Order: sequence, then structure tokens, then C-alpha cells
Amino acid sequence: MPGGNAENPSQKEQGGWTMRMICITCVAYLIIPAMSYSIACLNAPSQLIKDFMNETELERTGEPLSASKVESLYGLLVAVIGIGAAIGSLTADSIAEHIGRKYAIYMSAVTGCIGTLLMALCTVGKSYEMLFVGRTINGLALGWGLSLAPPYIMEMCLSHQKGAAAMANIVSQSTAFFTAQLFGYEELLGNSDYWPYLIGFPVVLLGLQLVLLPFCPQNPRYLLIKKNDEARAIKALQIIRGVSDVKDDIKQIRQEINDSSTLAQISFFKLFVTPSMRRPLIIAIAMGLQQNWCGMNGILFFSDTLFKEVGVTGRSSRYATSGTGGIFVLGCIGAVFLGTRFGRKTIFIVGTAAIGIFSAVFSLTMIFQDEAESLKYVNIVVALLIMASYALGPVCVFWVILGELFPHSARGAGFGVAILCAFIGFFTHCYALPAMNESLSSYTFLVFAGIDAGMVVFCIFLMPETKGKSFADMAQSWTKGEENVVYAPSATSITNSSSDIVTEPHSGTAKFSPSNQERERDDSINNDATKSWTESQ
Repeated sequence: MPGGNAENPSQKEQGGWTMRMICITCVAYLIIPAMSYSIACLNAPSQLIKDFMNETELERTGEPLSASKVESLYGLLVAVIGIGAAIGSLTADSIAEHIGRKYAIYMSAVTGCIGTLLMALCTVGKSYEMLFVGRTINGLALGWGLSLAPPYIMEMCLSHQKGAAAMANIVSQSTAFFTAQLFGYEELLGNSDYWPYLIGFPVVLLGLQLVLLPFCPQNPRYLLIKKNDEARAIKALQIIRGVSDVKDDIKQIRQEINDSSTLAQISFFKLFVTPSMRRPLIIAIAMGLQQNWCGMNGILFFSDTLFKEVGVTGRSSRYATSGTGGIFVLGCIGAVFLGTRFGRKTIFIVGTAAIGIFSAVFSLTMIFQDEAESLKYVNIVVALLIMASYALGPVCVFWVILGELFPHSARGAGFGVAILCAFIGFFTHCYALPAMNESLSSYTFLVFAGIDAGMVVFCIFLMPETKGKSFADMAQSWTKGEENVVYAPSATSITNSSSDIVTEPHSGTAKFSPSNQERERDDSINNDATKSWTESQ
């Protein structure tokens, strides 16, 4: 490539999504909608599940459960999936290192099948404990799936495909939530006869994945880096790319091996004692916890109960509940376009502020619902606006910005901490919300409004704008005046620097590469950053 300006023919040939790559993506991602559906499917049959718990206890002991005990058990049932998911997210990376992401995803699907069948067969076994055990196992599968499937696909993608692949993950989750709400209609599966089938539906998706996943290739990077099997790596890349010449891909992977060997990998626990990781770690923890304490989960998982409390009953309640899921899907799709136009920080702050404002309004409509009949319809509209704000901002930015906050050497540990905090937040929120509703009643959502306000202030002063910036750029801007606090460049940014057309991470937006002089300057900055990073260790 004379002068660095000639276009790479093989990159041009490989530029589009091949049918095989699309199929591989769909198959690998089946674990995500299956387990996301499992999260949301308890909302519609909530009263039926509570009745089942009460009737089972009555048959065993002759005494029914108290109303507060039933509510507490149901809150725990909703929340317990977070415990399994936290364990899954912490162990996923180690499992993938040993058996590869393909077989780890297969293991996740098997685990999800076991958990789902336990829950679906609870009425046959006359045991509500099966619901708790099955949901905990499903949480394990969820944590593995979210931690394994996206990296499996992302490492097969070309740079400009990664944005679409990341958003496909988020859209699949939101679509699963919406599907669970639709199937929860009383006319379909949300009735006393069929609610176990409603809970057992993920077995269909997981069974399909178990049948099709063996035909997908193993991750080429795993084959080359961990197994040192170049022949199988080449064969896998030829299947993925749909071309025979994959020399550039092999070269890029080998370059990543060389780049990674110069940087010490930061473990989960070492992340907490590494000074240069302090600020991104604080941001990741705060964002992870805020994901589930912003007020969204109160709408998504307890909307049926909330709408009934404000006087929206019968079909109106069910339509309003499914409306929240539909808005969630549309918002996630809209976020795909917003993410390429505006900065991550801007989108997150605006979305979080909107959730806080609408949460306060939601609380006020509940407080004054007896004074005006029309307020119950305002309540529905505000609930939809909360879901739209969450989908357009916090949830999408959370999954994108994690890959941009941490350098390559700390990215795995950074993701682990953030996802762990997200599921801790999920567990505590879902378990505490019924008690909060009982004690605070209509004022519950004012708590969420206060949390959102605090998060907005936090982001204004501490969160960097990551769009279009390298790790070295961010380190220089937010650690000014601190010694030995410099980020090492990621393998992605290094390998992209040699291409003539570069894609901003996660944005999917192509731009022309800089001139040779600019490239040399950027390489110098990156080399200095790498040297400082290594010395600081």
C-alpha cells in the first residue's frame, strides 16, 4: 500500500455481512432473548404465581401464607435471577478461556433449558421451590449468555460491523421483553391453565440453539491464540467472511497477540488496586447500579401491579403493560441512530434526567389519582415515557461505553465489575420494591427521581465523552496533574490504525484515516501511553 492510501482489496471484498455471518450471529444470540424473556415473563402471571404459592402452602400445612409473606416471596422470586447472573458474569471469562466461547455458549443453553424446565414443571411437582431453583439457574445462564455471546460475535466482526452487532444484542433483549408481555395476555398464555407454558417458552429458543450451534465455527481468535491452530482458524474465518483469502484477518490477530504481550492483563481484583483504573472503575460501578435503580425496573417488572393500584384494570392494564415493552423496543432501535449522531455522555445525561423527571411525575399522579379520573391515563403515558427515555439513553450507552472506558488489558475485568454491579442492583431493587411500595406507597418513584438526579450530577462532573476518542486522549483529559495515570491503547485501536478506512468503535461510522504525518503523531502518543502504562505497573 504505497503511501498508506491504497484501499485493501480483501477488506473491500469482506466489507459486507455475509449470509453465514448473519446466521452465526442469530444462532449465537438466541441465548440472550431466551434468558431476557425469562426475566420478564413473571410480570403478567404474577397473581397466578402468588395464588400457586399460597395454595401449595395450604395443601402442605393447612395454613395459608400471609399477604406480606406472599409479596415477599414473589419479590424474592423476581430478584433471585440476579444472584445467578452475578455468578455467571464472574465465571464466564474463565470458562471461555478453557473451552472457547462457542462451547461455553452451548453450556449456557443447556443450563438455561434445565432452569426453564424446572420452573415450567413446578405445578406438576407441586413445589413453588422449583420456581426459585429454576430461576436461579436461569440467572446463571443469563450471566454466561450476556458475557459470552456478544464477545463471540464481536471478535468475528470487521470493525465497521461491531456497532450493528452490539445494537443487535440490545434490540434482542428488548424484543424478548415485549414478547413476554404479549404472550402474557390472558387470551394467550397468561391464564390459570397455561401460565407454566408461558414460563417454559424459552426452551423453544434454547432447543433451537442447541441444534444449530454445533454448525457454527469456533472463535478464530481462540483457535489461533489459545490453541495455536492456524489451520482451523483460517477455515473458521473463511466460513465467516465467505472468501478464501483471510490473510489480513490472521495478520490482525497475530498483531493483537503481539500488542497484548506488551501489556500486563489486569484481573478482576487487581482492578480495584490499580490507581489508573480508579476513575473508570467508579464510573462503571455507578452506571451498573443505576441501571436498575433508575425507576425502569419498577415499570417493566411490576407494571401490572402498579397500573392496578392507580385504577387501570382489566384489558387496559394489560395493554398498558405491553405498551411499555413496545416502547422499549422502538427506543432501542432509535438509539442505534442517536448513538452515531450524539456523544455517549450527552445521551446518557439527557436520558437519565428525563427518567428522573417522569418518575417524579409518575409519583405525583399516583398521589393525586383520587382527585382526577384522568390522571390514571396520564400515569400510563408517563410510564411509557420512562421506558422510552431508558431505551434511548442509559441502557444503550451502558453497554457501549464499557468497551470505551477501559483499555484492552483491563476490559474483561471492567465488564465483569460493571455487570456484577448491574445484577446486584437488579437483585436489591426487585426484592426491595414490594416493601418500598408497601411502606412508601405513592412516594416510591420519588426515590428513583432522587437517584436519577444524583446520577446526572455525577455524570456531568466525572463521566468523560468517549465518542471518537482513544484511551490515550481520555487519560490525558481526565487525569491531568496525576502521575503515572495513562491508558494503554486497545488492540482494536492499534489494528484499526493501519487501515485506510477506520470505523469509530461501536458507532458504525466510517471515516478516512489521517495522513502519514498525523498517523506517526498518533502512533507516538499511543507508544508513549503504552510505555507509561507499563512503567506504572
